[in-house]
Amino acid sequence: MSLPLFTTLRRMPARELSRRLFGRFPQAIGYVVLCLGTGLAGLGLFYLLLVTLALCLVGTGFLLLPIVLRLLRRVAEFHRRRVSRVLGADVVTYYRGVDGETRRPKLSLRDPAVRKDIVWLLAHSILGTTLCVTAISACGGAVNWLSAPLWWRLAPRERDAVIVITVDSWPKAIGAMFVGVVYAAVAAAIVVALARVHALGSRKVLVTRARVPLEQRVQELSVTRAEALDAHDAELRRIERDLHDGAQAGIVAVSLRLGMIKRALKARPEQVPEMVDATQQLAQQALESLRQLVRGIYPPVLIDRGLIDAVRALTALNEVPTSIDIEDDAATAPRAPAAVEAAAYFVVSEALTNVAKHSGADSALVRLRISDRSISIHVEDNGRGGASEHAGSGIMGVRRRVAAFDGTTELVSPPGGPTVLRVEIPCGS
Repeated sequence: MSLPLFTTLRRMPARELSRRLFGRFPQAIGYVVLCLGTGLAGLGLFYLLLVTLALCLVGTGFLLLPIVLRLLRRVAEFHRRRVSRVLGADVVTYYRGVDGETRRPKLSLRDPAVRKDIVWLLAHSILGTTLCVTAISACGGAVNWLSAPLWWRLAPRERDAVIVITVDSWPKAIGAMFVGVVYAAVAAAIVVALARVHALGSRKVLVTRARVPLEQRVQELSVTRAEALDAHDAELRRIERDLHDGAQAGIVAVSLRLGMIKRALKARPEQVPEMVDATQQLAQQALESLRQLVRGIYPPVLIDRGLIDAVRALTALNEVPTSIDIEDDAATAPRAPAAVEAAAYFVVSEALTNVAKHSGADSALVRLRISDRSISIHVEDNGRGGASEHAGSGIMGVRRRVAAFDGTTELVSPPGGPTVLRVEIPCGS
């Protein structure tokens, strides 16, 4: 999140806050209940791992260790998928010697990913279970208050239940129910906040930043190169199509009109001024089509005014009110390569187009950080969320364009929002 949680909630309108809070609650409580079950089961798995490691001292544990590590990996992968759904972002890691075709990977304690899985298992079993119990207890208290009239009516009068106050009359029972409404809102906020804290903590531990093996890196670069070539080919076809349907058609129409004017000079000279005006309009349309095509290839504003002013122009023209935050750490350094600036420009353009068309947001933020090493882009909106790069929103094209420069793309869009797109493009040297 770009702002601290409580600052964001304080600045949010009441209606927007209510929509996000109660819209996320069903997913959050489901995640909490699931984590409570996996946390208790994970505690047993952790004890099994300790026993296996102890047996390794006498030799027999080496037969069980691969089985236990594979079970640990499956549990961690299962939880990564759950965290991805809550955060709306992919949570992946790389195990040494594991690819998509390996059914029985050779896992080892020397693998940083395996060691981090063990750390996550311990934290999830103890701290995670504590968070989940706290969240569920808050929900139980809200149900207790809300149902005060029911259980007071059904309970024997001589055993009045006590929840802060003694409920011994209908007015107190009904008053407790109204207090329960406020309690329920607070409990919902607690559940959503604890679920997000748990998910963010899990992602922090479950994502391994270890050095990628050379073979895997070569494979990634091969895929990136192929995608870049596909994107380049698609761009060439788009340019050809735009030229054929736009500028070329307009120039052909101008040529035909000039031929008609030539013949009209002898036969109908009084019609020539009108035909010249119509031909001039066609020429202007063809020229405008060429200008739009040039802007699509490389916006002239990038050449004339640079990336910062070009991004300012994009935010000013966006249909959704958009604020901008720019930090230029490379003011005295040479400008980034033209291709890098163009890629950054199109990332912002595509992101703002998605905000206007698909997000349902009423405000957005663009944060641009420029240094001599990279260009970092952060685009956030307060819309409905749930965006996916596989849903035809153009994010896949952004990822491919950025990958061509060995950059990174991260999309975080949980249901209910906010949607955050983070991109970092190395400037190279």
